[in-house]
Amino acid sequence: MKNELEKGIVHWWNLPKNNHVLLKPSFKKQFMTVFMKITRTYYGASKLTNISRPTIRTYNEIPSAKIRIDYLLLLASIVAESDFSLKEIEKRIMWIGHRLSPGVVNPKLPFKLRCREGARFLAAVCNEGWISDGAYYSNSEPELRRSVKKDTLFVFGGNDNTVREWIKEKDQYLAFPSIIRDVLILVTGFKGMKSINNPPVPSFLINKSVCIFGWLEQTIADEGHVRYAPEIYRREIMWRRSFDESLPVRKLFEDECRMLRNIGIAFTTYNLGTYRTKKGLTKVRMQIRFSRKENLLKLRPLITIPLTRKERPFSSMIADFSTKKTIKHLKEIQLRKGHAQPEENR
Repeated sequence: MKNELEKGIVHWWNLPKNNHVLLKPSFKKQFMTVFMKITRTYYGASKLTNISRPTIRTYNEIPSAKIRIDYLLLLASIVAESDFSLKEIEKRIMWIGHRLSPGVVNPKLPFKLRCREGARFLAAVCNEGWISDGAYYSNSEPELRRSVKKDTLFVFGGNDNTVREWIKEKDQYLAFPSIIRDVLILVTGFKGMKSINNPPVPSFLINKSVCIFGWLEQTIADEGHVRYAPEIYRREIMWRRSFDESLPVRKLFEDECRMLRNIGIAFTTYNLGTYRTKKGLTKVRMQIRFSRKENLLKLRPLITIPLTRKERPFSSMIADFSTKKTIKHLKEIQLRKGHAQPEENR
């Protein structure tokens, strides 16, 4: 089970046990029928499980009753039949979440984050998000909020009401249900102040190319700068990270460098110096930058930045490279055919 978590796969039984699930009524009826045959009475069931008789009665008699995860695990261990294994139960979960929260309807269990959309979602929370009583993503760009919401629903399931959007005068952000916060806590170290807590990139993303592409797409969209100024020969992509000055290793920065090496993108790093925050903390700002024609041409087919105002200049600089290459090729053909003379002979 632990091995699957390390691969970014989260099953319902990995989640905090005070969460609840709603099973398909027909499956739940069959499951509880077998359970009651074993325990015979509500009293016997309560004695065997240490779950109160009213709770067991509710599970058995009310089709829409939500079952707490730790209780469901206990009931399943008593039934102990292949038709009601943990994975079979997982296929019949219609909803999952905290009992009083919106949760996720029609969840895509198990949750699989080792994919392009999962990498973008995790990068978004790392870049512009935070985890406290819930999980959130703050960004003033409507296009990016829509993109992150789309990736969230792709990974976790749900409907249009699963991810709530809050528009306030000084902040515009997405709020994810508590079950998604629980998943994030399981697979990342993003809780708290990341510049001090020093979390790494989740290890299951670092060596899979498509996950690296997703992480880069979202990070450039959130934190990056795409500079295309042909008049001064400036074509580059960069982003910056801040860290507590006392950290011996800046894990996020080092992992992002590893990711770029893994897909063969050359880059340079810069220490941009220290600064003091309003709270008196000393932080160091680090930068990752890549440029050069061959490098940018190699990156172009690998990523699509989910923010038009950054994707457009990236496409323009690549088109510019192609145009210059075409013009140069045409001039060479003209020279070979004698239709033009070298510039130095004019």
